[in-house]
Amino acid sequence: MPKKSYAEQISQSKLLVEAMKTNGASLPQKLSPDFIQNVETTLQKAIGSNTVQERLKADLKTQTAELDELMKELAKLYAEAKKRIKLDFPQERWKEFGFDDKR
Repeated sequence: MPKKSYAEQISQSKLLVEAMKTNGASLPQKLSPDFIQNVETTLQKAIGSNTVQERLKADLKTQTAELDELMKELAKLYAEAKKRIKLDFPQERWKEFGFDDKR
């Protein structure tokens, strides 16, 4: 059985807290106000942490897209510089520039 998403768990926990507040005293084994408060506090912390995580995931996607563009540009510039070096320097010196191609 697949694990529930954080959003599903949070949503279900919200319903649980509200139901415990409303019906907790009428259960055969009553739920203490401290227990209900502990569940609610933990839920609020989970909501805050989930919000931070979602923002970080969005930031990561943006950063990854930026890095991808920069790496494409870098690859283009690297190829251009390498071509220029191969034309201007003898093969014996190519290793100085970080490559030892065979022409």
